[in-house]
Amino acid sequence: MSPAGQQVPGLSELAAMAGIAECWIDARQRPQRVSADILRALLGGLGLPASSPRDIRESGRRLSEDAARLPPLMAARGGTMLALPASAQGAYQIGCESGRVIEGAVTPATAGAGPLLAVPEEPGYHALSFSSGQTAVLAVAPRQAPSLTELTGQDRPRCWGLCAQVYSLRRGPGSDAFGPEDAFGDFGALRELAVLAAAQGADALAISPVHAMYAAEPGRCSPYAPSSRLFLNTLYANPAAVLGVAALRRAQVEEPGGAEDGALIDWPRAGMRRQRLLRVLHRQFRTVAAADLRERYARFCSEQGQALRDHAVFEALHAVRGGDASPWTQWPVQWRDPESASVRRFARMHALEVDFHQFAQWLAAESLAIAHAAGREAGMRLGLIADLAVGDSPDGSHAWSRQADLMPRMAVGAPPDIHNPLGQNWGLTAFSPRALAASGYAAFIDMLRATLAHAGGVRIDHILGMARLWLVPEGAPAGGGAYLRYPMETLLALTTLEAWRHRALVIGENLGTVPEGFNQALSERGILGMNVLWFMRQTPDTAPRETADALPEAPAAFAAPGAWPAESAAMTTTHDLPTARGWWTGRDIDWRIGLGLLGPDDTEEALRRDRETDRKLLSQAIGCETRAQDPEPPLTELLRFVSSTPCPLLLVPMEDLTGALDQPNLPGTIDTHPNWRQRLPLDNHACFADAASRLRLDALRGDRRRP
Repeated sequence: MSPAGQQVPGLSELAAMAGIAECWIDARQRPQRVSADILRALLGGLGLPASSPRDIRESGRRLSEDAARLPPLMAARGGTMLALPASAQGAYQIGCESGRVIEGAVTPATAGAGPLLAVPEEPGYHALSFSSGQTAVLAVAPRQAPSLTELTGQDRPRCWGLCAQVYSLRRGPGSDAFGPEDAFGDFGALRELAVLAAAQGADALAISPVHAMYAAEPGRCSPYAPSSRLFLNTLYANPAAVLGVAALRRAQVEEPGGAEDGALIDWPRAGMRRQRLLRVLHRQFRTVAAADLRERYARFCSEQGQALRDHAVFEALHAVRGGDASPWTQWPVQWRDPESASVRRFARMHALEVDFHQFAQWLAAESLAIAHAAGREAGMRLGLIADLAVGDSPDGSHAWSRQADLMPRMAVGAPPDIHNPLGQNWGLTAFSPRALAASGYAAFIDMLRATLAHAGGVRIDHILGMARLWLVPEGAPAGGGAYLRYPMETLLALTTLEAWRHRALVIGENLGTVPEGFNQALSERGILGMNVLWFMRQTPDTAPRETADALPEAPAAFAAPGAWPAESAAMTTTHDLPTARGWWTGRDIDWRIGLGLLGPDDTEEALRRDRETDRKLLSQAIGCETRAQDPEPPLTELLRFVSSTPCPLLLVPMEDLTGALDQPNLPGTIDTHPNWRQRLPLDNHACFADAASRLRLDALRGDRRRP
C-alpha cells in the first residue's frame, strides 16, 4: 500500500467531495484510516481518475460542475424545503400527476444556504420547470410509507407472519405439484403455504429473494447473488397455475423427470431437469396455446420492453457459452456490448432461444402474482413480503445490460466486526451514486417496481446501504475497503413513494454498524427496522441494543419484551443467523470450529462458555431458568417471548416453526456448508398439523390473533 491519502496533495479533499470516508471507527471503537490506493480505486470506480495531481484537479472540477447542474430528478418528502443547485433560480411551475399546476418562485440563496423550493404535499412524479428553461422531475414522497395501521385498518396492529425460503418448501399431497421430480419449492408450493398460513390467521408471508438467476448455471443458487433484480428465478415458475394442469402433464410425458425429494437440493441436476421441462412447455405453447394465453404473453413482453429482451439475450448468450464460469467481461469482445451489431445479429439468429427465456419469465411472473393473490384472497392483509437483495452479481444480466449503472471492479461488503473479524466481501455490484443521479435514478426506481410488482411489502436487505456502503476494490482484502456515502434522502424518498404507489409495507434490514440517526430516519418515514432476538440486549442504561456487531465484551442481559423498540418487526432470527434450535445447541459454533472460521481473538472454549452464559441469560429473560441446561430448547417459550413485544409485526422463520437445526446460510462459506440447499423437514400441510409445530404456532400467535 502507498502512503495514507492525506499525504497525497488534493486526494483527501477529492475523496471527501465524492463521499468517500477516509477515516472511520470500527466495531471495537478503534479509529481506522483508508490508504491512498483504496481511495484512488474507489474514485476510479466513480469515474473520477486520481492517479496524478492533474487528474485530481480535473475530477474535482467535474464534481463541482455536477453539484451546480440541475439534475434530471430530485426527490423530497412533501411539505419540506428542497435545496436546489445554484443554477435553479426565479419562477417555477410544477405540473402534478393529477393535472394540478402549482406556480411559485424559488427562495433566493443567502449567505448560509442555497436556493430553496417549497415541495408540495401531493405525492407523485411531477414535472418541474423553471423560467430559465430548465426542467426536471420532482419526485414527491408522502411523509411516511404505508403503515400497518393503514394497511390493516387496526389502530394498534398486532400482526404476525412467517418467513420462508421458497426453495425449501414441500408441497402437500394432492397438490398440482410437478410430481416425483418436485425436488425444490416453487411458486406453487408458495401459493399453497400462503393459503394455509392465512387460514391460521397470518397476515404476511415474507419470502427469500426470487430474483433472476442463471438458466445455464442452476448450481449458482444464492438468492442474494442474483443475475438481475429486475426479473425472476424461472425455476420457481408454476406452469400448472398459468397454463393448466393438462399442459403440464402433456409436457411431462415428453420430459418425465425422476424422483428427487431429499433433505438437500442437488441444484445442478434438479435445475437442469426443470429447465428441460420448461423448454418442452415452451415448444408446446408455440403450437397449441389458446388465444387468450398468447395475448397475455404478448402483453407481458410489450410491458417489460427492452429490459426483458436484454435479459433474455444475455441468457441466450450465456447458454451458448455453455454456462461456463468466465464472466461476460471475458466473452468475445463483440458480445460484451448489449447494443452492438453483433449482439443484435445474435438475437435474430437465436430468436427462438430468446423467446424461450422471455416465456419462462412470463410463467414465473404470472405464477408469483397468483401466489400473492391467493394469500390475500385467503385472508392475509399484506400477502407476500418480497426480499430485495443488496446487489447483483458482477457477471450477471444487469451488469451486462446496464453497465453505466454500476461501479466497475468494486464489491459490496462489510467492515470487520465482532461476528466477522476479517470483514466481508459479498462479491456484489454497487450502483454508482453519480450514475444514479445522472440517469434520474432510473435503475433504482425500476428495481423497486420490479420487486413490488407482486407483493404487499418489501424487506430491503442491508438498507444501511442507502446511507453508505462498504466497498472493496478488486484484489483488496475484505477489510481493506472504505465507506462510500449514498444520497440517503433521495433513496428513502423514492422508496417511500413507490411503497405508497403500491400500497406496500417497507421493512429495512438495519443490522450492522448503524450510522448515527439512521434508525430515526427510518422511523420518521414509516419504515420498520428489524429486532432480532439474539441482538436485543440491555446496555448499562437498560436501553436495548439495536446493532448486530457492537455487542459488549461481556454478555449483557437480554432486553425484556416491553423494552424492544416498537418501530421494528420482531424476529427470532434471520437466514444468516442460527435457528432457535441451532443457537441453543451451539450448532453454529460447531460449524465455525469445524470450518476454521474463528477470528484471531476467538477460541472454542470462549465461544462455548459465552453461549452457555447466554443460554442462562435468555432463560432468565423468558422465565425458564430451570431450562438453561436442557439440551432441548424451550422453543414455545422463546416464540411466546418474542411475540409479546410491542412490535406491530412478528415474523417467524419456517425453520423455527418446524424446529430445524441448521440455518439456511452460514456467512463466510460457499460449498462447505449446505447454503441455500436445505429443505424443510415437513411439507406445508404437516407444518400446521404436526403436534409440536401447532404448539409453537399457538405460542407465536399469542395475543396477535385478529380481533
